[in-house]
Amino acid sequence: MFGDNQSALYVVQQNGDIAFGGGMHAIQGKTSWKGALTPQQLEKLQALLEATTLQATDKKLIYRFQIKSQVGDVPSKATVALSNVHATELYFFLEESTLSRVQSQLNALPKPSMDVIADREMKDIPQ
Repeated sequence: MFGDNQSALYVVQQNGDIAFGGGMHAIQGKTSWKGALTPQQLEKLQALLEATTLQATDKKLIYRFQIKSQVGDVPSKATVALSNVHATELYFFLEESTLSRVQSQLNALPKPSMDVIADREMKDIPQ
């Protein structure tokens, strides 16, 4: 995916191994994180790919999804606009499936105390 302020590259093998590269790594075709999809995630990914027929656009798009897949020996490639609903669904699925790459950073963020939460709720009540 090549967007306005971000780029993302996902490489998924048939066995469920997944690799991710973001930013300059994605632009260069490199990955910086490796993980694995669960059998359920892999099944859903296969279903998404099978259910979607992406028609490549005729335009040279700056902001785009570029999707390459291969079933057996038959490769396919489609470049579609970021507004393509099916490609966006596939992208969001891959993003959600690889959240573990940032989970340790998310877990390290400070958590609000009950005092902070109660104070927020009090401010929301009209007086």
